[in-house]
Amino acid sequence: MNVYPWHKEIYERLLKAKPGLPHALLLKGRRGIGKLDFARQLARSLLCESPLEDGSACLSCTACCWFDHDIHPDFRRIEPETDENGKKAGQIAIDQIRSLSSFMGMTTHRNGYRIILIHPADAMNAHSANALLKTLEEPQGKTLFILVTHKLQQLLPTILSRCRTISMPFPKPNEAQAWLLEKGVPDPIPFLAESGYAPLSALELVSEDHASVERFLKEIGSSSDPVSIAEAFQKTDLSMILSWLQKWCHDLASQAYAGKIRYFPGLSDRIIEISGKADKIELMRFQRKLGHAQRISTHPVNARLFLEELILTYRRMAEGR
Repeated sequence: MNVYPWHKEIYERLLKAKPGLPHALLLKGRRGIGKLDFARQLARSLLCESPLEDGSACLSCTACCWFDHDIHPDFRRIEPETDENGKKAGQIAIDQIRSLSSFMGMTTHRNGYRIILIHPADAMNAHSANALLKTLEEPQGKTLFILVTHKLQQLLPTILSRCRTISMPFPKPNEAQAWLLEKGVPDPIPFLAESGYAPLSALELVSEDHASVERFLKEIGSSSDPVSIAEAFQKTDLSMILSWLQKWCHDLASQAYAGKIRYFPGLSDRIIEISGKADKIELMRFQRKLGHAQRISTHPVNARLFLEELILTYRRMAEGR
């Protein structure tokens, strides 16, 4: 696990400031740029017992080995829990935050930092966020909280005020392209375009079934029965489908108003055709609807009915009705 090239400068700066680090850091930035990996690498370096001259982890001491095997006694990672099917819950529960009390009450095992990584911080509900707030108000010893989010607006202002917020750098297009080439992606540009030039998201797209994306986008614009389409895709992750639709509608609006296509340049002919006849006001309303749907997509919903309604609404908008 290494720090990505676009994060090296800020990583080195934080390691140099180690003696004066605050008790809470908040890493904010776009999804898919490596914020979580950065947080883990920073935590490993701060817990390392034999750091290199620049302060980075040695990768070979006892602390580094523990960290790599997720058994370091002075490190905790808080994220939404998974159910029996391995699916993550939508929120970080209050009991997960309360469980930190006993952890923080213990003496550190290695006489160094005690680090708590919360990802994504915006997954905390009001109760868990308030429970964390009490802990942040009374930091203990060399405890460091590292919060990671790409939805800063969903965090309580009182939590923001108790953290040092760090804007995580976004890679330049040529930097992201070079990194993907090193990862063995022969033609990274289409994947970068679809991911909004977020390199880690682009790398995920490489392994995704692109036929499914294009088939879904083709089906919703065809004369196929919405019920049949919904049944065919009801087992696909709803958040992923909503992300496809959000990108697709962004391209429709961008083409209509600016003549530009960002996410699906390979489907430009269809985008130009649809954007020309779509009801522009209804398109904006549908985009807002998708944003709301994305927020509740992790809640228990009837996937088939959920998708059926979205497809019907999309068709009315796309056909200018």
